[in-house]
Amino acid sequence: MGEESSGAVAGAAVGPVTDAVVTDAAVTRSTGAGAVTDVAVTRSTGADAVTQPSGPGVEPVSEAELAAFHHVVGKLRALPVDDPVRLRAEQVAASFARDGRLRRRRTRGAETSAADAAAMAATATGALDRREDAPLADAGSGGVFRRPRTCYVCKSPYRQVDAFYHRLCPPCAADNTARRALSTDLSGRRVLLTGGRVKIGFQLALMMLRDGAEVLVTSRFPHDTVRRFRAAPGSGAWLDRLTVLAVDLRDPRQVLGLCEELRQEGEPLDILVNNAAQTVRRPPDSYALLASGEYDALPEGARRAPGFTPMRMLEGLGGSVSALPAALREADEAGLLPDPSPENSWSARLGALDPAEVLETQLVNALAPALLCDRLLPLLLASPHPRRYVVNVTAVEGRFAVRNKQPGHPHTNMAKAALNMLTRTSAAELAEQGVHMCAVDTGWITDENPAPKKARMADAGFRTPLDIVDGAARVYDPIVRGEAGDPVSGVFLKDYREAEW
Repeated sequence: MGEESSGAVAGAAVGPVTDAVVTDAAVTRSTGAGAVTDVAVTRSTGADAVTQPSGPGVEPVSEAELAAFHHVVGKLRALPVDDPVRLRAEQVAASFARDGRLRRRRTRGAETSAADAAAMAATATGALDRREDAPLADAGSGGVFRRPRTCYVCKSPYRQVDAFYHRLCPPCAADNTARRALSTDLSGRRVLLTGGRVKIGFQLALMMLRDGAEVLVTSRFPHDTVRRFRAAPGSGAWLDRLTVLAVDLRDPRQVLGLCEELRQEGEPLDILVNNAAQTVRRPPDSYALLASGEYDALPEGARRAPGFTPMRMLEGLGGSVSALPAALREADEAGLLPDPSPENSWSARLGALDPAEVLETQLVNALAPALLCDRLLPLLLASPHPRRYVVNVTAVEGRFAVRNKQPGHPHTNMAKAALNMLTRTSAAELAEQGVHMCAVDTGWITDENPAPKKARMADAGFRTPLDIVDGAARVYDPIVRGEAGDPVSGVFLKDYREAEW
């Protein structure tokens, strides 16, 4: 589908033997640096030179051999059209022509793929050295795909490549770029955000802190959470408005205890963001690095929920991450050590689910949000501000309006579906009381496949279409819209637009 030209194949000219010709026009393709010529076979009439193909293992054809070939073609042409020898020769010639067409097609395809890969690698989201779950900076330039791609957002075909987004058409890229800078005045507002240590939650917390809000974030790793926020640019301007709540959402007793404490304190709440999720259950070894830093007294700005205890050091590691194999000592952006297992939660299907994981997924993804909404509703209603918000961070995996539902991770799907139903059921009633509840899909940011498959896909050039700032902006959007006078309630938002449940 590229703009490169293909060679035109002409048959042998009719005439005497001395005029027999095999012509193949020069096959050229534009690669950005200039035209590349694969093969150029020019007319030979005895005295003319023959341009030879080049490359390893290619045996040259002499002038004498080519002249002999022309002579034989002339004799074959003189035979009756139904002569058996001529028919056999035509079959050989047809096979030879097909071989040439196939080779040229493969070469053009390979060059097109290489050119498109280079255009993709020049973007921020498609860069070869992209580190997953890290916020991305602008790339230097865009480009043009030779093969049209389908936009991740609007599904329209496009070829012009944005400098930042490799999977978005120009209009959607411009729209998403602008929305990364969403902002509104949250001065005097109080926010509870679950799962605010890393990734989307961390970026969303930064957005709201910079917009003036007081933000309470939950995490199982309060020391690491405080460290990350302290290291964020400009933290001196808002760090005193941040509180880190140490709580394990897998334990309903801790969730209820935290809610009771907040209710007893009596401070109104303006925004509740149920962002925390367990998508892939990591093995205990993955937490070795994080767990090793969670035993000191809580730092300033952090507090524990009733019943919270830090994760214990893992047995068999001798109290040191150095006990792990060298290949497993490099943590990802979330501080987790890699899991080399060929299967994980994302690839699990019915019949191979871990009971503990099924339970944990429901506790974190569905039960904890329901308890928080229920127990903290009085604090939301007590806010003096006319508009309050509950944003339930969900995923397309929890939707029913999908034609081709895949069989993987049913336990995650059912948890997100439950969160969607909480939103669908309660939003209308809450809206009458000035509390606007909606569900938001963050977009495709992380490849959750098992490590071996994930590595193969990355080597083949796969990169997710969005980054964590895009995800945070999607979650922030209904709040910003509400503060601009356009609150949304009882809807499922995907890519900033309402979608079917």
